[in-house]
Amino acid sequence: MSQPMFRAAEEADIPEVRRIAAAAWTPIFEHFRELMGDDLYQRERPGDRRKNKADQVESHFRNHAEWAFVVELDGEVVGFCTYVLRDSGVGEIGNNAIDPDYQGRGLGSAMHRECLRRMREAGMKYAQVGTGLDESHAPARCAYEAVGFRQVLPHVDYFMQL
Repeated sequence: MSQPMFRAAEEADIPEVRRIAAAAWTPIFEHFRELMGDDLYQRERPGDRRKNKADQVESHFRNHAEWAFVVELDGEVVGFCTYVLRDSGVGEIGNNAIDPDYQGRGLGSAMHRECLRRMREAGMKYAQVGTGLDESHAPARCAYEAVGFRQVLPHVDYFMQL
């Protein structure tokens, strides 16, 4: 496998970034529906979640292009990463994904290392990333831990039927 290249997204990349976002989050949304049940899931997460996620990613690329990049492999966009640099000196990795067809090859960890490099270069003192504790987020947790992140604050959402 050749080395990934990290670059700013171009207008022509947006459809592929949207496709990757929708594909990468599909298993997560399906897992949430399974855990929550259809009725609660529809109430708490209405609409087309895949489209909403793709819209969210596109919005970040358009409104904060300086805090986003794509991962290219052999001339093909295979991933993306968004982030924020806060005045507090804490950089936060936001939406990020590798195309499911390319996962498991170390590209996610390489992408996160690139993001951390950019944060250091910008003067950030800390980096933060949030993810789920459920089974569908296990690959993301592994990628974050591979570059040095450690869980600090746990989070749990409780629901009950009335």
